[in-house]
Amino acid sequence: MNVAKNEVPWKNAQDAMECNFALGHLIRNLPARLKIDGRIHAETYISAVGAIAGYAAQRALFAESPPIVGSNINRATVTSGEQYWFGDALNHMLVPKTEADGNRCVWSLAAGGALSSGLQPQQIPNLDAMFKHVASTIGGANEGKSSVPPWHQAHLSARNLLKAVWPVAVICFSGKFPGASHEFGAAPVVRWSAIAAQASSRPIQDVKNVLPPDVALTLLMESAIYCSKLDQSTIETN
Repeated sequence: MNVAKNEVPWKNAQDAMECNFALGHLIRNLPARLKIDGRIHAETYISAVGAIAGYAAQRALFAESPPIVGSNINRATVTSGEQYWFGDALNHMLVPKTEADGNRCVWSLAAGGALSSGLQPQQIPNLDAMFKHVASTIGGANEGKSSVPPWHQAHLSARNLLKAVWPVAVICFSGKFPGASHEFGAAPVVRWSAIAAQASSRPIQDVKNVLPPDVALTLLMESAIYCSKLDQSTIETN
């Protein structure tokens, strides 16, 4: 597979300062939100990174191309009546169509982090299997859980984890994180996906001594795929 080049997609753009600020603060402040008794559970941390990346991808897509069901996006309804987003446009926010898209998509960047952590190319988890797992569990008892072994599951389901950490991401995107030495303007919503994707490489490297990179990559990516499908009304509630 092609690994993303280490260059942010907003380089030299007018909003580069805002995006760099958001990226730096997301990387620094997310771990603190997940600490319990001063420690971070690796699987929960990695899943949270994926949850933010997946949901940010959806928000960025809809900011650029408002959803039109049956045209640029599809809806699936489960027995409970809840609806989920599906479609190629959404998937391509997570997985690049071309090599040039690699530096804005979570799959290329997270996989790059896994390879940098010692994972061999032939050991990279099967991406199609991840998408199938997520789709097959929606509406069931294992919805929001990864395909990794039980002892590597996050402490919360992906949906509940996203609810816990998304407010942190929004503050980071806003450019006004409490305690920051400087404040910049908000990063545009259309950049949120690329910012969150850029933040997905380093965490896998941070936990490599306690979490195998193939497991970390699976956790992160399945969380991203699932959270990209969640309706805004079920996540951003007061």
